[in-house]
Amino acid sequence: MATTGKIAEVLFENALETIEDQTMLVDMCERFEPDAGNMQNSSNVVWRPVEQQAVILDGWDLTGQESDIVEETYPAILGTPKNDFVKQRADDMRDMQFWERRGKRSGMQQAVELNKTIADTIKTQGSLYYSSSATSGYNFIAEAQALMNEQQRTQTDRYFVLNDRDNLTFGADLAGRQTLQGRPEDAWKTGQIGQNVAEFDVYTGSFLPTLAGAASPAATVTGTQSFKPEGGSVDTASGIVTNVDYRSAVIPCSDSTGYVVGDKVTMGVNAVGASDKTDTGQLRTFTVVAKPDGTSITVYPKPIALDDPALSTLEKAYANIDTRITGATVIARLNVADDKTNLFWDKDAVEVLSGNIPADLFSSFDGMKVINTTMSNGQSMYMVYDGNVADMTFRYRMFTWWGVTVRDPSRCGVAVTA
Repeated sequence: MATTGKIAEVLFENALETIEDQTMLVDMCERFEPDAGNMQNSSNVVWRPVEQQAVILDGWDLTGQESDIVEETYPAILGTPKNDFVKQRADDMRDMQFWERRGKRSGMQQAVELNKTIADTIKTQGSLYYSSSATSGYNFIAEAQALMNEQQRTQTDRYFVLNDRDNLTFGADLAGRQTLQGRPEDAWKTGQIGQNVAEFDVYTGSFLPTLAGAASPAATVTGTQSFKPEGGSVDTASGIVTNVDYRSAVIPCSDSTGYVVGDKVTMGVNAVGASDKTDTGQLRTFTVVAKPDGTSITVYPKPIALDDPALSTLEKAYANIDTRITGATVIARLNVADDKTNLFWDKDAVEVLSGNIPADLFSSFDGMKVINTTMSNGQSMYMVYDGNVADMTFRYRMFTWWGVTVRDPSRCGVAVTA
């Protein structure tokens, strides 16, 4: 008969091995693990800086033209642990293969949960959106390339994940473009179907969510909008620092009840290049991330207008739209049908924040054992288990701990087939 300790080790090892073998979107995101003590004292939220913009001045004499620096920030939030919590009696602990199978299933579910959460977060918070009737896989993906390039955001590694049905349409075309040559066979076991296709590494994923759609409510903006880039402020009397989430803006409107979180909308303004402020000729798309009340919506990204007279020269360096959003402009919903999503993003536009517990402390508790390891993706996985002599039961709790944040909604989004 297997010992309890051996069963726990087999369970943990099989779960760990299964997680490591899955297509993990975490490898396609930036990952970091802040100091555990600092996170405890900040309620598991850490404020992070983003890319700055700068003003280039022409001429020899720049007297009086010096500018400040705007340090924009956003909150990265550590969520709650994702657990597999099981209790079994002694007579259920005789078959080692039973526990091997359970370990594999537990690992599979942990992998699915992480993939699904990352995908759902990109679907909801990513602001880029397009619907395409392209029949070529390359052309379908190249639309995302054009959107991202013309907006001139910092580029790292880019990823595009196709849902299974659209992979049926585009997969053969993408795989036939000589993007797999020279790569070892085992490099493609994680769902990758193309490399450097319009600057994207292309994958397929069964966990991609559906973006719900409905007719556009045709609500209108209330008043002309003016937003500016903001860094953290310091109260001159108390010295208290107030952080500002640079991504969001609240748009007052005639009626917000018809919109839902995750909607992709336009408001009659074009996107501009982040560096040269050239009008791209394409409508800026926004994503609805909250509805504060019945007459307003919160959107990503914050719309900062190049022609806003209230902005300084430095503040205009952060402009992302060509002109101000004016009153009576229709807030047009783009997702007018339920569509299975395809997702695309820049690696450092999405972050996975990892958490950890004091495993050594828990292992010192009477009767409790702890197993933990760091996976290849840098995250920790834990298993805590114990036994009860009164009812002859064994309990285990296996978990990972992480949070997902879209740090730059302008560099990730949703593509659907028309």
